[in-house]
Amino acid sequence: MTTLRLFGRARSAAGVSQDVIEASDLAELLAIAGERYGREFADIAECSVVWVNGEQAATTRPTMIRPGDEVALLPPVAGG
Repeated sequence: MTTLRLFGRARSAAGVSQDVIEASDLAELLAIAGERYGREFADIAECSVVWVNGEQAATTRPTMIRPGDEVALLPPVAGG
């Protein structure tokens, strides 16, 4: 199982700060989370920066994940 940590608007949309999800790659994990937490969350996830074990992941290519990995979802922030 992989730990998914959520921040900002992603946390608000999901209603939780973290979850544990079984998935073999990052795309599958985000798809499962989108199904679990709904369209608003899925929309936020699409424009978020994703980190796997402390390193920024490229969402444009497959990223394998293993049990025990930690994925952090950081949505864009606005402000001044």
